[in-house]
Amino acid sequence: MKPLISIVVPVYNVEKYIHECLESILNQSYKNIEVIIVNDGTLDNSIAKIEDLLKDKRTRLISQVNQGLSAARNTGIENATGKYVAMIDSDDKIKPDFIKHLFDVADSQDADIVRGSFRDFEGNIPSGWIADFLIEPQGGIETLDKFLDNNTSFVVWSSLYRTEFLNLHNLRFTPGILLEDGDFTVRSYLKARKVLTTDYTDYQYRIRPGSILTSNNAKRMSESEEIIIKKFINELSITKSDQISIILKKSIYSFMRDWTRILVNNNVILNRNISCFEDGLLKTKVIRSSRPRKEKLKFNIKVIIIRLKNIKI
Repeated sequence: MKPLISIVVPVYNVEKYIHECLESILNQSYKNIEVIIVNDGTLDNSIAKIEDLLKDKRTRLISQVNQGLSAARNTGIENATGKYVAMIDSDDKIKPDFIKHLFDVADSQDADIVRGSFRDFEGNIPSGWIADFLIEPQGGIETLDKFLDNNTSFVVWSSLYRTEFLNLHNLRFTPGILLEDGDFTVRSYLKARKVLTTDYTDYQYRIRPGSILTSNNAKRMSESEEIIIKKFINELSITKSDQISIILKKSIYSFMRDWTRILVNNNVILNRNISCFEDGLLKTKVIRSSRPRKEKLKFNIKVIIIRLKNIKI
């Protein structure tokens, strides 16, 4: 019998989408699954919408007070009993062979992480997916290095993770922040012995109305960027590995680039000192100097704008 696969689905105010999502999971061609539905204190009728699907013995509903996406995912991981675990966002859906395709690769290659590709509901593959290193088995550090060099999207919901690997390294999502996928991806790939990427586009992600960055969200995202950058700077100060040091610097650069974009585009003013921003610039000096001239120029212009506006981060 094939091993059990755990699928974690956090639920919060998704009554319009949750039935379609859960139905696509239960219709998987790979049948030996457990679906851990984490009700993160939803305020709408999400749970009522899936009452018929909860009759399936493969489903398990866990309810908790609202703590956010990271905490809900962590609850799911901690309750997973399968050999592998996947995390599906409750407004998305998956094609019937999603789990089968990822499991076959993970099982045949003995991988800690297998990442699939994905499409939006219009059938488009995002520009952040680079096809030139698909299928090639690599260590997590090498894969992460290519992701960073190619500005590949950091998402967790199109992947399969070995549960034992996550527990061995105590890999969990950081509660209370946005951009949790990027933070988790860097930390998990740094620990992974083997990672594979595939071109299976079995995951369909939804771009929801109102998902455009609001000024309030921009502030939260900026604060999250700061938390993540500080964490990487701290890890950089204690690592003895030159390879990991380079990856951390590239990661800091990547988050710094996104941070400047958020600040400039949304005119965010935060009541903080500028030490974290300056520290990040200092740590990534060598990495930034090796970037293409056009990208480096854009980054430097954004930094200058921030300083001229006297935005306190």
